[in-house]
Amino acid sequence: MSALEIARKKISFDVNKLSHFIWEGEERFKRFMAFQKLCSSDPLLRNNPKDIGIGRAETYELYARKMKKLLEVADLRDIKEFATLIYPEALVSSLNYEMFMPTILNLGTDEQVKLFYEPASRWEILGCYSQTELAHGSDINRIETTATYDKQTKSFIINTPSLKATKWWGSDMGITATHVVTQAQLYIDGKRCGVQNFVVQIRDVKTHQTLPGVLVGDIGAKFGYNSKDNGYLRFDNVRIPKVNMLSKYVNVSDDGQFTKTGDDKVWHATMQLMRQHFLDSVWKCLGIGLTIVIRYSLQRKQFKDSLGQEIPIFDYQLQQHKLIPLIAEMYGCMLGSKKVFAMAQDNVARIKQKNDFSKMMEVHVVLSASKAYYTWNCFFALEKVRQCAGGHGYSYYSGIPPLITEMSPCVVAEGDNTVLSLSVGKVLLMYLNKAMQSGKAPNTTCDYLEDIFNYLTELKQPLVSKECTRDLNKVLAALRYNVAFNVANAGQKLQTLMGDKGLTFKEATDKHLGILLQEIAHTQSNYWTYRTFLEEVNALTDPNIKSALTQLCLLYGLNKILEQQGQLFEYGVLSGPQFVWIRETRDELISNLKDNALGLVEAIAYDDNSVRSAIGDSQGNPYEKLYHWAKDLNPLNEPEFHEQVFKTIKTIRTASPHAKL
Repeated sequence: MSALEIARKKISFDVNKLSHFIWEGEERFKRFMAFQKLCSSDPLLRNNPKDIGIGRAETYELYARKMKKLLEVADLRDIKEFATLIYPEALVSSLNYEMFMPTILNLGTDEQVKLFYEPASRWEILGCYSQTELAHGSDINRIETTATYDKQTKSFIINTPSLKATKWWGSDMGITATHVVTQAQLYIDGKRCGVQNFVVQIRDVKTHQTLPGVLVGDIGAKFGYNSKDNGYLRFDNVRIPKVNMLSKYVNVSDDGQFTKTGDDKVWHATMQLMRQHFLDSVWKCLGIGLTIVIRYSLQRKQFKDSLGQEIPIFDYQLQQHKLIPLIAEMYGCMLGSKKVFAMAQDNVARIKQKNDFSKMMEVHVVLSASKAYYTWNCFFALEKVRQCAGGHGYSYYSGIPPLITEMSPCVVAEGDNTVLSLSVGKVLLMYLNKAMQSGKAPNTTCDYLEDIFNYLTELKQPLVSKECTRDLNKVLAALRYNVAFNVANAGQKLQTLMGDKGLTFKEATDKHLGILLQEIAHTQSNYWTYRTFLEEVNALTDPNIKSALTQLCLLYGLNKILEQQGQLFEYGVLSGPQFVWIRETRDELISNLKDNALGLVEAIAYDDNSVRSAIGDSQGNPYEKLYHWAKDLNPLNEPEFHEQVFKTIKTIRTASPHAKL
């Protein structure tokens, strides 16, 4: 038997059942597998190693053809749910369903849904989304693009008043989209009415020519996402009908009266949808990377044991300590992402059905903290995965480098992680103030605020013995203490800054509390994710899966404690001997999980076409496949290419160097 076959026999649970849990049911899992089979069996849709290294123009054209084929043979629901991570590059025009259509659906009236959503759903128009400008991204209220209402013609005039106001980074905008949802400062009779959303046609739907007054193009090559035509966009007195301002929650009457209904930040719900998309992508991205490196580590052998047998590198303790905690991280992100999605969907339903905005801020806190720390954690984890694959991990044929480039934009796109974490910290300080006044936590996300008085006056150490470090609830208590003390510490410093020094809340948080605010967001994310992980584990019924995921959950929690041990020591929650117990328990968990590592990553169930790795496919034989890809599928080794470059090589050999060595 091969090394992978031997490893699979050691797995203690039914991998197929765990796959059903990961993909939220057998029916969805079967759809996912059928979609992968569709892609891997089609000559155009399947991944081809020969495409590695092709130029941007060729990449764009290839992924446009892939999208066309998918729309012809697959269900749009399956494309939206499953296509993202199957390919190393993004599909051309995907912003049509990822951002444009959801924005119209969430912020548009019934009339606007018919005007824009329905033709977009039939691909009669191609939409994108462009908020960021050259000079302003995260600070949405400071964007400079203007939309001036003209009462005489009942239309808006869209303008780009300066170079800084040029729209920048919009995906599918450079050369693909015919329409864009863009944000602009609304002006009526010279009065500014805030940032609003407008649908602007930028290209003719028949000729695809740029319309008058529109200047648009591609912004050039990037670190990743090079199938995407991220674009720039400028407007010069572009007039659009009044109906093109999305008006489900705001309205401009014919005579120029501006009114709004509900929370004026409701359009952030669209941004939240994209952040959910990132959350769903990052754990899968890490999962593919871990699948590759675990398989490779089981087959790669280096150095001999006392019997003269070469040792698989996964048998080394250090390799296990590098990789198995990352599996716990991946599962934490996965389960947290599913919970965030459910909360966000509930929030959207409340808004649509009852005009109820009561959950908006809670969803913002959870989603923003999760987006920041899940994308950061998975991005850094993938670099560790690459290093764990040694030299071969540096090769694109390993499949790992494209995962890193796929992940890299996620830490700044759709909300810069630093800005998001600061925002979370500020909201939690506001929640602290409410809790201090009422004695109750504003919501279950920050339930620890109910006990803030007790925490500050009577500390009870949760991990008083080594046995306690194996208790899931006591680990939860330690993480709960950590975030509570961080919030209380920042709250006390804020009170001093505002009371003794007379600073405003904004001055104090912007200039003096940034580090503490980020620590609040970090510990909030760790606590909430571990709590969610624990809830999911407790609900499992299969004893073998429950045993494995219970160990993984505990490992996740202990790692989060060790990540921030300085704070817990400073607050008196844990002492030196307790950290020794935590490390001992962590080491035991990693050793116990070793035989299940392969099953935990293979349960994600990406097939070899989706994993797209010469060193990490399901059949093994990494060296044979790596050699085959390099020798037979590398365009630089084709005789035709050698003939093309021979003349250039010859000129190099006959050159007379300007300076002699």
